[in-house]
Amino acid sequence: MKSIYCFLLSQHLFNRLAFKHLFGLTLLFSFNLFAAPITLAEAEQIALQSDPGQQIYQSQQAALIAQGTAASTLADPMIRVGMANVPTDSFALDQDPMTQITVGLSQQFSRGSQRQLAQQGFEQQSQASVFQGLDRQLKVKQTVQQIWFNILFAEKSLLLVSENKQLFSSLYRDLQAQFALGLVDNEDLIAAEIEINKFDEKIAGLRQQSLNQRTLLSEWIGQSAYAELHSDTPQWPETLSYVNAPNVQNSEHYALLSKHPKVETFVQNIKVADNNIGLAEQDYKPAFKVELGYGHRLGETDMGEPRADLLSAFVSMDVPLFTDKRQDQKLISAQQIKGQKQAEHRLLLRQLNAQLTAEIVNYLQIKKRQDRYQESLLKQGQLHIKLVEQSYQSNTRPFKTVIDAYIHQQNLSLEYQQLYFDGLKSLSNIRYFQAL
Repeated sequence: MKSIYCFLLSQHLFNRLAFKHLFGLTLLFSFNLFAAPITLAEAEQIALQSDPGQQIYQSQQAALIAQGTAASTLADPMIRVGMANVPTDSFALDQDPMTQITVGLSQQFSRGSQRQLAQQGFEQQSQASVFQGLDRQLKVKQTVQQIWFNILFAEKSLLLVSENKQLFSSLYRDLQAQFALGLVDNEDLIAAEIEINKFDEKIAGLRQQSLNQRTLLSEWIGQSAYAELHSDTPQWPETLSYVNAPNVQNSEHYALLSKHPKVETFVQNIKVADNNIGLAEQDYKPAFKVELGYGHRLGETDMGEPRADLLSAFVSMDVPLFTDKRQDQKLISAQQIKGQKQAEHRLLLRQLNAQLTAEIVNYLQIKKRQDRYQESLLKQGQLHIKLVEQSYQSNTRPFKTVIDAYIHQQNLSLEYQQLYFDGLKSLSNIRYFQAL
């Protein structure tokens, strides 16, 4: 009788080639087998271009710029039209020499550099919106990458389990032939049937997992989420170079994180708070108002001549003399808010530094576990299968041990796949901190 191991190996090679072409047909959600597979980079671009969140920050930026322009403009001049000194006994406009029809114009001027500082504050806030938008882009890319890797893990695992199912199906047919010749027990056939049914359940679970993740991905890239995805994974050499640097686990990452859009947003908040201090200081300066008035008199002199019209001009100025209850308190408030924003900035840097360090440690530990699987566990699993098959053929071990050996090897392979994609997801998290 041909060795089970040789038989399974030949079937494995054949089925591996055949299954790659048939796998797309088994996916219920595949809608275009002839289109080129979508790459991760393409999915990221689709997500960024179709992200409605970007419109929020763009509109916010435009609104703040418009508010800054409005704040830098002088208040609209006031026009005054009316009558003055009208006698109440007759209401005649030409009876009293002081009666006049008046036209006036007044203009209010802001305190010190209040207008310029107000515009500068809005521009700083608009710049913060830009950094918020950039941080949103990084978050979108990170989310797409995480879902993408979940899908690839589910589908690569589905491929592996489906291949193993075909191997067991071939073994089952071989066992049926041997059972007909009386070479194996019925117990072996039943054990093989149970394992094949378990494969079906595992395949169904992986398909469900893949479909669930594709549904999540559709939020970002629409119906393209149900197309064929390119199976190549990114290399990200700049990220690998960073995490593999000497003593990276014990180093501080403030120089890197200080350039992150989220941190830059907090820097802008400090600038806005500092600008508000300048605005509060302007309240110590006087505000001016200029008024011009023209009065036309309708009465005549005793000589019958028209009375002269009247021209008046005023400059009004408020003088901040008692500042302890208003100006001083506004300045104190602005200074305290600046201190608050500075503390929030330092706190954010500490949090991001700790998170990045933890993620680097996490990746390096995952990498060690990956190496352990590649160097020993997977090889030992293959060797175990070979030894168990030889023992089974020599009737020193039951068929159940063969099944257990293959299932154990499959579990090792799935665990390695999980570690591999966990490593990619960890690198994706690190790239967010790198603002890549």
